[in-house]
Amino acid sequence: MGWTVGIDSGSTMCKAVLFEGNNMVDQYLTKTGWNPALSAEEALNTLLDRGRQGFRRHIIKRGDVRVVATGYGREAISFADATYTEITCHALGAAFLAPEIGGVIDIGGQDSKVIRLEKGKPADFLMNDKCAAGTGRFLTMACDVLGINLEEIDDFAHPTESVHITSMCTVFAETEIISSLAARADRGMILAGVLQSIAQRAHQMTAKMGFDGTNPLLMTGGLARSNMLVSAIAKVTGFVVKTDQNAQFAGAIGACVKEIENG
Repeated sequence: MGWTVGIDSGSTMCKAVLFEGNNMVDQYLTKTGWNPALSAEEALNTLLDRGRQGFRRHIIKRGDVRVVATGYGREAISFADATYTEITCHALGAAFLAPEIGGVIDIGGQDSKVIRLEKGKPADFLMNDKCAAGTGRFLTMACDVLGINLEEIDDFAHPTESVHITSMCTVFAETEIISSLAARADRGMILAGVLQSIAQRAHQMTAKMGFDGTNPLLMTGGLARSNMLVSAIAKVTGFVVKTDQNAQFAGAIGACVKEIENG
């Protein structure tokens, strides 16, 4: 059984997974930073070092591993043996995690995309990469203004009430948040409104994909860690939306799956 490392070099985070044959056996996450090649090399070396330290039953050498890359920084990863597009990798990775799904909602640091699947393969997609509306950057901005740790949003956001955020533009939404704070609005309700705003953006995209609701959708990307956001998107779109503990690694997983398919 061969070894494959898939690297998803995103705008904010670099995700890497190690496959032994058809099985994922390890993963690593680090910030992309200013140089995608450096973070990708860090991810690869970390996965290999774990093997050398006996983390696995085999000692893994660089020559034993096929390295494949996807994401924004994939072309900068000169040591990759192959590169694949984000849409293909996110679709295949999501289907690997949840074979029953009919589509993917991926919300990344700088973009968001919705992919419709047919028999586990990408059939159509819609991508927002022209502005930060509804992305991780949008939520990060809101958390910075509100003085909230991004990892604590589910604990902080008000569960039932929200302050309506009318603008999808990051700059104007920031002004709205500041104005709400000046009016002494509850910060948890403001954050709930931000999550609702992101959910509305996801709804605008899923509405154009022709989903019939027969199969659930899988939410991937870093924001998939927020159960409140996943629930908000499900409620607004009217679809069953699920996630997975490895959802943030969907792109890297899909890169491995694609390479394995190619033999």
